Amino acid sequence: MKRRHAVLVVVLVSAGLALCIGAVATQKLVEGERSLSIEQVPPAVRAALLAQGGTLGEIEMEAEDGQAVYEADVTIDGKEVEVKVAADGTVLGKEAEDGDDEDEDDGDDDEDEEQVSLAEVPGTVQATLVKEAAGAEIEEVKKENEDGKIVYSADVIVGGQEVEFKIAPDGTLLGKEADDEDDE
Repeated sequence: MKRRHAVLVVVLVSAGLALCIGAVATQKLVEGERSLSIEQVPPAVRAALLAQGGTLGEIEMEAEDGQAVYEADVTIDGKEVEVKVAADGTVLGKEAEDGDDEDEDDGDDDEDEEQVSLAEVPGTVQATLVKEAAGAEIEEVKKENEDGKIVYSADVIVGGQEVEFKIAPDGTLLGKEADDEDDE
């Protein structure tokens, strides 16, 4: 009987080790940026990109916070737009390539932000935000680029006070800050 348990333990440990090695190998593949054709992207990503309309250009896959993100150049009505899509088909954002955006006064990367609806953010971010808001009113959600990393911020009214939540694409709560408008 002990021998069967020992064999079972060895098999389970081996299987776990194989899964870990596979995960590391997959992560290594995802870390680098590489060009793909529309046929090489997952079906959900393909559907999201084709739904944009326009003409598809270069498609690249890269890792952002350990998650595969697909970036495609799409020409819509004569303007080139970079569309970012998560592996599950969620459109993470669109950015005009020409830099003539009226909302930007200067070229600072700190001001890369886009107002989005709660439905447009990844499910992991939605879950964290709904949990943290605990039924409070979610006023505004923004997708921001902070130091080259995507971060979602949300303004929530909690007990009559505005609180800003910062959440990573994987759902990690990065910070929570109350807006002290009454301070001098």
